[in-house]
Amino acid sequence: MSIKQQLPLDNRLSLCAGFVRENTRLADVGTDHAYLPVGLAAEGKILSAVACDVRTGPLENAKTNILRFGVEDIVKTVLSDGLDEVSPDEAFDIVMAGMGGELIVKIISRTQWLYDKSRRLILQPMTRAGTLRLFLYENGFSIKEEKACVSGRKCYSVMMCEYDGIKRPCSRKFEYFGLLSDDGSDDAKRYRAMIIQKLDRKINGLKKSGRIPEAEFYGNIRDEITA
Repeated sequence: MSIKQQLPLDNRLSLCAGFVRENTRLADVGTDHAYLPVGLAAEGKILSAVACDVRTGPLENAKTNILRFGVEDIVKTVLSDGLDEVSPDEAFDIVMAGMGGELIVKIISRTQWLYDKSRRLILQPMTRAGTLRLFLYENGFSIKEEKACVSGRKCYSVMMCEYDGIKRPCSRKFEYFGLLSDDGSDDAKRYRAMIIQKLDRKINGLKKSGRIPEAEFYGNIRDEITA
């Protein structure tokens, strides 16, 4: 039975699930209802999972789903700020989805055992994706794959990353679009259009408030990434 048949994974979480390796040990940071680890465990794709959240309410929801699908021997819940309460041997694939890019950066920055070639990071930033891409490239992480998806009325990017210790230059276009820059899929086109639309709104707002130098700065960025 597929994950989609078992649990209500939206396109965003389904895309994250597709990047998880077979027979891995998983950590799902900010797990909420634990749909992702429970679905993967029920499908038999993973050896174990730690469903983490900083709040007790979501963890209670997670426990309900873990018991409902009979995967309590595979998935456990942990009250944790990021990966602070997760040990390295519990997590080789790490999903951070549904949180801001800046928060993802903070979690990676303080979790030194992620700087290891054996780990895979699956990252889905809700905001500040460019900040996250810059951080990854400046700190030796390679974005191996990146895909866009539409879920509801919103468009998201999901990045699959691994540490290799190589610090890379990050162009302005890569900062804003990542590997979706040359992706011809409809979802990637929609993602790029969304980014440009956000820039346009920012530029217009700055102009209306009289902040002309800032408007010109972001106008130059828009010109650069759409050239």
